[in-house]
Amino acid sequence: MGQLQQLTEARRQLGLALEILCHDRWVLGYLRGGSLQPIAASEVTRRLLRARPLLPLSRRSLYEQRTIVVNSVLPSVDDAGGFDWELDWPALIYAPVAVPHQRPIGLLVLGCRRDYWYSDDDVLYASNLGATLAPMVAALRGPLGRMTEPEIEVAQLLASDLSVSEIAKAIKTDQVRAQGLMDSVKRKLEPRSAKPASRRIPVCVW
Repeated sequence: MGQLQQLTEARRQLGLALEILCHDRWVLGYLRGGSLQPIAASEVTRRLLRARPLLPLSRRSLYEQRTIVVNSVLPSVDDAGGFDWELDWPALIYAPVAVPHQRPIGLLVLGCRRDYWYSDDDVLYASNLGATLAPMVAALRGPLGRMTEPEIEVAQLLASDLSVSEIAKAIKTDQVRAQGLMDSVKRKLEPRSAKPASRRIPVCVW
């Protein structure tokens, strides 16, 4: 379960790294079919951990391969009635996850629900963080890409150290199915050992 432990540790370390930046929510994901598939998020909720289409600003950040900031001068909006936080919140950062001079493989999105002005230092920090996250995202998008949507959801819940009963409640199913999904996720996240080289039989030439 090396990659599951890596996923758990990545979520913990990213939460600590983001304490420097003012935010109320964050999502780290990889690109999958025109959508952002979350790997980890600040909240363990189904709607935040599900894949969602890339919005115009996230597409622009990925296309231009640079961190984009939204600093709104409008009053903050109470998003209690919906979940379009990327559209409603006044302060957002989109940081591409990429090795320098290569195409992005993921995206880090974070935002404030209250008025806040992200500085140039904040932008630089987020950009450097995106580059730092690239190896981890590259390692995880392969096994996560082989999973179904329910399995991806369970993988993220496992990374948050939830029990079988808690995962069953979170995905609204019974414990038997939850356990089956957990077992499948653990199998797919197990490191794949290299196949032993076939033994070659020497051939004598007369």
